[in-house]
Amino acid sequence: MNATKKHYVVIGAGIVGASCAWHLLKDGHDITVIDSALPGQSTSFGNAGCISCNAVIPFSYPGVIWQVPKWLIDPKGPLYIRWRDLNHLVPWLWKFWRAGTKQQVEAIARAQTALMADVRIDYDRILSEVGAEWMRHKRGFIMLYDCQAHYRRDAWQFELRQALGQEWQQLSLAELHDLEPALAGGHEAANRIALYDATWQHLVDPAEVTRSIAEAAFAGGAQWLQGRVTGIETTEGGVRIRVTPGTAVDAHGVIIAAGVWSGELLKGLGAVVPLAAKRGYHTMVHNPNVELSHPVMAASRWVMMTPMRLGLRVAGTAEFAAIDAKPNYARAKVLLDHARHYLPQLEGESYSEWMGQRPMMPDSKPVIGPLPGHLNIWCAFGHGHYGLTQGPTTGRIIADLVAGRAPHLDLAPFAVDRF
Repeated sequence: MNATKKHYVVIGAGIVGASCAWHLLKDGHDITVIDSALPGQSTSFGNAGCISCNAVIPFSYPGVIWQVPKWLIDPKGPLYIRWRDLNHLVPWLWKFWRAGTKQQVEAIARAQTALMADVRIDYDRILSEVGAEWMRHKRGFIMLYDCQAHYRRDAWQFELRQALGQEWQQLSLAELHDLEPALAGGHEAANRIALYDATWQHLVDPAEVTRSIAEAAFAGGAQWLQGRVTGIETTEGGVRIRVTPGTAVDAHGVIIAAGVWSGELLKGLGAVVPLAAKRGYHTMVHNPNVELSHPVMAASRWVMMTPMRLGLRVAGTAEFAAIDAKPNYARAKVLLDHARHYLPQLEGESYSEWMGQRPMMPDSKPVIGPLPGHLNIWCAFGHGHYGLTQGPTTGRIIADLVAGRAPHLDLAPFAVDRF
């Protein structure tokens, strides 16, 4: 019998929440997972599938704000803002701009590097134990630039990555052809710059991996409750979580891993965080007539092409809108147009489109750690583009904090009150 066994609620059944539940269960606690969607069926369902340990550069950096007008007027550009939501976004955009100084960017990259250090080890353990290792491919990935000018635009990022100890290799056109024959050829291809990073891995079905982690927790005794959390109250013995339609769950503590909905839950506890919904889209090409072996990031067009179990996933774009705004699937169609720039013959038996909402902090870092003033509430949200990458590691860190074990890194850069 575990003398320290307690009951904890995890709000959120994406890759982060499922990993928190799994690690806490391993420590011998009673766990209840609550979400309005089934495990892996929200934002974790449709991401690009990449475990991107070297992706440490924040999205705000010197000069980026001056590119925004050009992106906004380009119907195929990487950024779209729904103007009726602009007033709501202005405070977030201000903090985003302030996070993009050279000094801040370097500090953010160092913090993300520390967080990413054990990602592959954490994935080794969790995938092995839940029987999902077969869905991970360790092939690396290719970053593709259309021309030298685009590559030089990002040269400072590679200099910073090199200073942080990262390695990659520039591919000749012949080497690119050997790795991905479908990408090479044609007049335009002669000007491209291709880089290969061997450290990246990818999941051929991120939704199924998330579901497998959650199901392993349920098989071990964790409880599942489907519903929308409407509030969290502190009680003398811990916390009370209110769930629609009229259910209340009492526990010793709670982990808030609810993605873009985490901010509203914190407001009810008197805390305000600058969390925005940065929407991403994908088009899935089922049974495509061309084949890729590696994830390919077309950096000139901000689109990722990832070979998946069910076809080729073309993912990307950044759209800022209210959480409850309807999807604009024209953004998914634009992604397919970009993919055909590199794979002109791309067709499939069928196509499906999807939109998900990345929980984005202005400095591109997640929120991981305790909620100040509360001994039994922990935060695990705001991972932005890297929830899939950082999910299992975040779960382990949360379990360490709950148990009173020292985490493997300084969590100050990820504190909920850093703004």
